[in-house]
Order: sequence, then structure tokens, then C-alpha cells
Amino acid sequence: MSRFLIPISDYNRVYQVIHGVRGALEGSEKSCIFFASVGAYLLNTKFGIKASAVAGMFAFCANDIPELAYFGEEEDEHIVSSERGFHMWVQTETHIIDFMAPIFPEAFAERGLTIPRKMFQRTLSSESENLNALRAPGDFFTNPNPELTDTLIDRFLSTPSARDLIG
Repeated sequence: MSRFLIPISDYNRVYQVIHGVRGALEGSEKSCIFFASVGAYLLNTKFGIKASAVAGMFAFCANDIPELAYFGEEEDEHIVSSERGFHMWVQTETHIIDFMAPIFPEAFAERGLTIPRKMFQRTLSSESENLNALRAPGDFFTNPNPELTDTLIDRFLSTPSARDLIG
């Protein structure tokens, strides 16, 4: 299995298109919804790759210290997803792709984390088994939340501007 599902040049092109358009949406504070929705749409329609936008808790090892970077919220000493704390990424049968990853440095700056500017395109088999296994930079763990995914996608697609921009 190839390390990358799509060539780096295609990943960059998708990122640049989504990044350039997302500013037109009102309330784009949760850009991950737009990045994942458009990314999944493009993989399905332009690349012929079955893909879905998935929401939930998303965490990765940020550096050698190691420091944990996550999208979610702390609840009873666990990191969970909810409408107040979540992330959305693209998932295929073999890979997790996050087209928002190049702007992780800005997303985590307010938490005092320095994140290198990189793409995120990883095989499902390379995912860590749990949060405690995140020890080396780039190690990642997800906890998809299907109900939250449905709620967020339905809400996002209910806005005419979002449907127009995706189309």
C-alpha cells in the first residue's frame, strides 16, 4: 500500500483551493468542517476515491518532548468530542487525510504549541492504538463520533453558501 493516497502536488492543490475559498463562509471558526467536506467531495468526484468527512476527537504527538496536540475537550480526565470540542477529517478505506493540517501551526499557537507546517495523509494502519501510545512526532489517534458527524454535516449543508461553495 502506498504511503500517500494522492500525490503531494494534488494534496497541496486541494489544500490551496479550500484554504482560498473558506474565508467566504460566515462563521468559519470551525474551518475543519469545510476542509473535510470539500476534501471528501473532491476525492469522491475528481479522484474517484471513496471518502467521507468524519468528526470526532483527533490527537497527535506534536514534538519530541512529547506534547499532545488535540481537538476535543477534557471530560473526567479523558479527551472526548462534542459540539464544543471536535475536529473533522477525511477518511477513506485505507487513509486518513486532513487537508487542514497545513494551518495547524495557527490552530495550536494560542495553546503555546509550536507545530511544524506539514500535510497529513496517513494510512489507517499507522494510527496509534490509544492516546498513551502517542510518543513520537506524528503519532496520531482518532475517535470518530458518527452522531456528531451527522449533526455537523447536516448543519453545514443547510446553509446555502456552503452548498454553493462546495459545488
